[in-house]
Amino acid sequence: MRGLRQSAIMGALALAIPLAACGGESGSDELTPITVTSLPSAFLAAMYVADEQGIFQREGLDVEIVELQSGIDGVSAVVSGSAQYADMGFDDLATLAAEGEESLVMVHNLVGRVTFALVMNPDVARERGVSRESPIEERYAALKGLRLGVTSPGAATDKYMRYYLRQAGLDPDRDAEIIAIGDGASLLAALETGQIDAYQLSPPTPYVAAAEGFGTLLIDGAAGDVPLFADFVYTGFAANRQWADQNPEPARAFSRALNVAMERVAADPAAAAATIVDRMSTNDVEVIRQTLDALLPALSTDGCFNAAAIQTTLTTMHEVQLTPTAGDPAEGVLWTNAYNNC
Repeated sequence: MRGLRQSAIMGALALAIPLAACGGESGSDELTPITVTSLPSAFLAAMYVADEQGIFQREGLDVEIVELQSGIDGVSAVVSGSAQYADMGFDDLATLAAEGEESLVMVHNLVGRVTFALVMNPDVARERGVSRESPIEERYAALKGLRLGVTSPGAATDKYMRYYLRQAGLDPDRDAEIIAIGDGASLLAALETGQIDAYQLSPPTPYVAAAEGFGTLLIDGAAGDVPLFADFVYTGFAANRQWADQNPEPARAFSRALNVAMERVAADPAAAAATIVDRMSTNDVEVIRQTLDALLPALSTDGCFNAAAIQTTLTTMHEVQLTPTAGDPAEGVLWTNAYNNC
């Protein structure tokens, strides 16, 4: 097995999610139990709102959210059937498929743009003469020789950081030190204490670092700073294919609940921020609101996939060395709209 698949399996073993976790204790035999593994992120606001406001329950679902330190870690739990859904990058899904893993299918689109925000120690940024206003090529080049934080080896944070370095003509293994730190709170603390010089992650933690003065926002993916990734099938909910085939109504109910919740997030980001703040690595509701405002242009409002965007994304991911092959864009192979009203 190659890198991502092996890391995913090791992560799932560390998780040790028991099979019983699928069943849960809902208190009602009428609710269908669903376990979702996720890396806490503001772009999952719809899921948190659906959970906190009882939308999942009204759709007949008892949803358990298992939060992880790296998005890779939940993949094998879904492969094995001990969880039904994981939020994961489309590049991760394509890589697993290229390695022969066909038990996952992406069923709900979450983010149509790479939303990573790269934040750097302000002194380092000043020393290198770069800011968010600098040409993107200069921002990539400024990463040379730095200690760069990622969640875990092979995770999206790692792969996209390596892409930035290669774009500057640098060797990721020789021209920078890429350090696996863990979750958003750990990356934030590592930047504040000087253990790393920069890191990237989807908001809010990069925005927190900037708001508190120990970080300078250098690349804001949610705002479209990286043109190649500004219209991109980035992240979605992947389901265990067999479970979804056997449980089409709960699968549709899960997507319906997410869409109802997404309407509420879009209509009132301030209220959504107050609802999800306990899930985030900061208790600053204003920062969370700003994060949601920044993310809204990138968030899917209906969970649907566009076949042309899938084709473009697969081609781009292979060309920039994020995936080993260009993959198969046909519906039903990596993705499906079968459980959404598209």
